[in-house]
Amino acid sequence: MAMSVAIVPLSTELGYSDTIKGSVSSIFSVGYTVALLPLALAQALASPKYIMLIGVSSWSLLTLATPAAAQAGVPYLLAARAGVGAAEAVTVPTIQTFVSRWVPKQQRSRALALLYSCLQSGTILALLIAPQIVQRGDWPLVFTAFGSLGFMWAAFWVPLSQDYPDASPQSGTLGSRRIGSPNARSPASVPLKGAEGGLAQAVASAKALPWGDFFGCRGLWAATAAHAANNWGLYVSLAWLPTYFNSVYGLDLAQSSFYSLLPYAAGAITSGMAGVAADKMLCDGMDATAVRKIMQGIGSFGPLTCMAALALLSQDGGAGSPEAASALFVAAVGLGGASSAGFGASLQDISGRYSGLLYGLTSICSSITGAVGVYETGVILDTTHSWSLAFATAAASYGVGGVWYALGYSADPLFPKG
Repeated sequence: MAMSVAIVPLSTELGYSDTIKGSVSSIFSVGYTVALLPLALAQALASPKYIMLIGVSSWSLLTLATPAAAQAGVPYLLAARAGVGAAEAVTVPTIQTFVSRWVPKQQRSRALALLYSCLQSGTILALLIAPQIVQRGDWPLVFTAFGSLGFMWAAFWVPLSQDYPDASPQSGTLGSRRIGSPNARSPASVPLKGAEGGLAQAVASAKALPWGDFFGCRGLWAATAAHAANNWGLYVSLAWLPTYFNSVYGLDLAQSSFYSLLPYAAGAITSGMAGVAADKMLCDGMDATAVRKIMQGIGSFGPLTCMAALALLSQDGGAGSPEAASALFVAAVGLGGASSAGFGASLQDISGRYSGLLYGLTSICSSITGAVGVYETGVILDTTHSWSLAFATAAASYGVGGVWYALGYSADPLFPKG
């Protein structure tokens, strides 16, 4: 999130075009996508506690190195941003794995929604803090501050976290469990010994997974489509909102960031509300498929309506006023928060014990889609200077994902025991 703020002064200082800015923003998703499957697969093969630790430490180090990479040249900056994206690919698959192990099934919608709200809250804090850092110093200080936070987090994560609720923190060593043991929740029968098992054992473990069942599941494809559509709209907003308010309305960086953070505040609130509402409907006996489709319907067609309105209002260059544009973005991201109890919880329905891996599989497609959306927005702005067209493509993406999910999703579990 620091880059979406820092890219404004950075691009001014280094003379970046909108296409280069789009490349810098979208290359993050390329790295994220490349790393997703290996890191999601690792959830079933090793300790998620240490997978998360390695990921956070890696992206923190690369964030600290970003200013030097930018000064060295665009290729070095792209490499650093791709590395940050690859490291951040650990986050949501690991969250899915921890939720499947720690949270009862009837409470997982709200647990996931709460965690997704925390991710949104991080975005809000970044948009509040980063402009203040830029105004009091230089844009490189943003990356120094944010990169340092990861190492501070690690100091608490190592002693306090554990892989399973029935394990002591001291016992959560890398690869220390046998998957399928009484204390484990993962179904594979191949014993894992981390680095001691070597590459051959990791390959054997991966081959033992039910890949045919995964790829033949219509519900998984529907969740992937909704996830991909959501990422197109969300990534475009994350990467381009500060630039939009700065270029269209002439707002300074602090004002642009303030208007940009409001949508994510709405998203954080509605994600939590959606999770509670979904679990309430499930506890009241409503069919899980119907619950997910209701939530995803709100999460897809609500943002579609808002993006379409932004496209119509932006035909003359802007959506009337920054307040009007902000209101539509707030509604779009806020309504999109319902997806946390839609596609975001779908993988727990399909197979809770494989949810981390399945989320990685869906994220490959969705991250590619998000990267294309961010890059394509830069190309549109360079060639047509039309924010209206950029918003219209985001609206179309939401529509495709929403329809696919409504027609194709089923909450029937892939395996009898989840």
